[in-house]
Amino acid sequence: MLRINVFKIRQNRVELYITTMKAFDLMKYGTIDYWHEKNQTGYQRPLQERRIIKATRYLLDEEGIFPTSILVNVRGRVEFNPSCSVNGFGELGVLTIPDKSLPLLIIDGQHRIMAIKVAAREDLQFENYAVPVSILTLDDSFDEMRQFYVVNSRQKSVPTGLAQRQLSQTILERGEWEVLPFESTKKVMAAEAVPIVDILRTNPQSPWFGKVFLPDEKKQPHHIMSQTSLADSVGQILKVLTKEERNELREDPTPLASLLIDYWSALKEIFPHAFTNPSEYTLQKTNGCYVFHLIFPSVIAFCEDENNLSKEKMKQLLTDMLENFATNEGWTGILGDFWHGTKGHPLAMGTGMKSIKELAKKFLNYLS
Repeated sequence: MLRINVFKIRQNRVELYITTMKAFDLMKYGTIDYWHEKNQTGYQRPLQERRIIKATRYLLDEEGIFPTSILVNVRGRVEFNPSCSVNGFGELGVLTIPDKSLPLLIIDGQHRIMAIKVAAREDLQFENYAVPVSILTLDDSFDEMRQFYVVNSRQKSVPTGLAQRQLSQTILERGEWEVLPFESTKKVMAAEAVPIVDILRTNPQSPWFGKVFLPDEKKQPHHIMSQTSLADSVGQILKVLTKEERNELREDPTPLASLLIDYWSALKEIFPHAFTNPSEYTLQKTNGCYVFHLIFPSVIAFCEDENNLSKEKMKQLLTDMLENFATNEGWTGILGDFWHGTKGHPLAMGTGMKSIKELAKKFLNYLS
């Protein structure tokens, strides 16, 4: 059981308990809900050693104060016993948190807490270092995640890939309309693309299988694209869908993901060398992904006109498009080194959206 003196206020129908605690007590009673592939409802990023070192030196060598609150949540029941009212808008009292409602979930402040722990190894006074703490009593991890997302992503301190997943959860829980007034269309479309990306990266039949690294992973030699970049480019497809079509995709992303697997499998058959040595080519990097996702809706429209959504039909359309491009644009190596990272077509080596859109537009001119 944890019993602490608090000042209770209410903000927009949410009760908030403000207090101070020793950082070491927060470590004792608190925990952190990290996101990783086996805990996809988690929301916290891994600790960053660089930030801990910087904060520790600040504590030991500079002003050494952390005046902003550590934000925590109690998912279980608490008991508040008021003692007096203050200024008519808050109450002083004692907050009791029973054992079954512990631990405290640390939403914001994990790096500050860890920096205090490290500083205490050099200066024992930090064992009693007090920090302001704001305590929420939200019911579940989703509400916690929303607080973490709002506090951190708007300050650009959360890795983009993790922010994408947090926004994706919000959209799945509450719908597009809840976030579009506050987020850019690009960010919303990328977040809605995350479940599709998860299928692309985990399906053994997909050319993206095992090649996409997640927010909790360091890039390995077999990785060629981050979740962030791939979701951003798939988001270009979602932009041209109707609201109703996106609603259907949130219910079941498999149909679009299956089409994309066939689409990229067709590209793999057309450009086998680029998929065998992806690091040497730009086809499975930002440039190639954006270009082929920009033209994907038009390819699918042609397939639907002929009532044939097979991989073979996609391959035929793409091959004809590329050969027409080569004939009219004077690029004889369209199926060879076009996407090579150093000796390919200038537009295929560029990474800016201007060159990407120009190349996509050129391809579309020869799609028939």
